[in-house]
Amino acid sequence: MVKGILVDKKVIVENEEDANTIYNRGKYGVIKNRKLELSLVEALYLIEKGDLEVYDENENKLEFKEFMKIASERIPRFYTIFSVYRDIRSRGYITKTALKYGADFRVYERGAEPGKEHAKWILYCVHESEEFDWKKFSSMNRVAHSVRKTLLIGVVDDEGDVTYWNTTWLKP
Repeated sequence: MVKGILVDKKVIVENEEDANTIYNRGKYGVIKNRKLELSLVEALYLIEKGDLEVYDENENKLEFKEFMKIASERIPRFYTIFSVYRDIRSRGYITKTALKYGADFRVYERGAEPGKEHAKWILYCVHESEEFDWKKFSSMNRVAHSVRKTLLIGVVDDEGDVTYWNTTWLKP
């Protein structure tokens, strides 16, 4: 079993062979200094799949529910972001963070290789109860358009189901 250590808002897989195995299996995280750095969202997804065990700084194993609680305390909107991440990953898409775009994720076509190919979508995760105004929507659309990506919004309902909305530009 692959072992990771929770460090602030990341999980580190220190064993180089394990790090490469997890990364190559689904392009999870980022390899830095022969270690794999996973976001809390990626780590929880891998815990759920049974591919990763995460331990705290005291070497205590963190189970799914406990890890979810810790992650939710450290990251605003964690449940919403995780729900969308889990859904889009289960559909076979590769996702990477999109912080520099002010979005939650970049989403690649199935089979695409991040770093060699460009993402097709910029994905924003929202809960159905969140307020959403036209200014925010316009801003999201402009960012996506300016980086030549399609805006994709993943809306999570109270049951955890995700519905996707994508936008396209239309010239009248």
